[in-house]
Amino acid sequence: MADGAYRWLGNVPAPDAARVAEIDAAWDDAQVEAFAEPARLAAVERIERALAAARTGDLSEASAQLTHARSVLEGLDPNALEPRRGLGGLFDSRGGRLKRFRETWGRAAAGLTETAKELSGRVEGAGQRSGALDTAWTEIRDAMVDLDAHLAAAAGRQAGHTPTEGDAPHPLAARRATLENCRAATLQSLPLIRSAQNADARAAEALKACTDGLASWREDWKDALGLNAKRPKTVRPDRERMGKVRADLQARIDRALAELTASRSRRAEVEARMADLRRPL
Repeated sequence: MADGAYRWLGNVPAPDAARVAEIDAAWDDAQVEAFAEPARLAAVERIERALAAARTGDLSEASAQLTHARSVLEGLDPNALEPRRGLGGLFDSRGGRLKRFRETWGRAAAGLTETAKELSGRVEGAGQRSGALDTAWTEIRDAMVDLDAHLAAAAGRQAGHTPTEGDAPHPLAARRATLENCRAATLQSLPLIRSAQNADARAAEALKACTDGLASWREDWKDALGLNAKRPKTVRPDRERMGKVRADLQARIDRALAELTASRSRRAEVEARMADLRRPL
């Protein structure tokens, strides 16, 4: 999406001649100071809407859920299936250890299944937010095209009226400057919207990797613990396999936490820059 934004910015279409003529035909010399005010207000309102959409992207709760999931995994160490050394091991049967571990895993798996559902909801929310920002991007682009048409009409009206030294500036000069500033803000907001979307997309991808990893961990451990077997009491858990699956999920969570931190930083920068664009308009 970002590439598309920059391609469009590098090839801004010329104002539509029919639209420019329409604006010129409605010209009112008595309203020069308010010329193109509806177009300016529309551009400002759309920048505000994009900023509001960008500000809905808080992923702090997702970070808390991932941190909790990692803590749960830390408490499920396959090495706990090893017989205890010393006298304690004499009263610690393999069957008893396996039963207790399965019960602990069952409670943890149920909780982490709910965590995965919550994370999936965060991924879905990021997609909806991206759609809202897509709409905002299109609306701002259209507002900029309309501003360009008004600026072209104003330039036509001002053509040939170059003031000499000592003369008052043309009445349109100040108004054109105001419109040019608004147009510049709309132009600069477009890549910022794409930056917010890109930050969301990377965070959502990392969260999706965690939800997939949680599903794999649950199924692999269920199988390794013998819960899919016809005679589960005779199963000897594959601790090495369980350890690898757990380590993979922990690594996914760590990458996601790092990506969420980076995403929050990028989004905060985008929001600050968009607010700066809006402030003087």
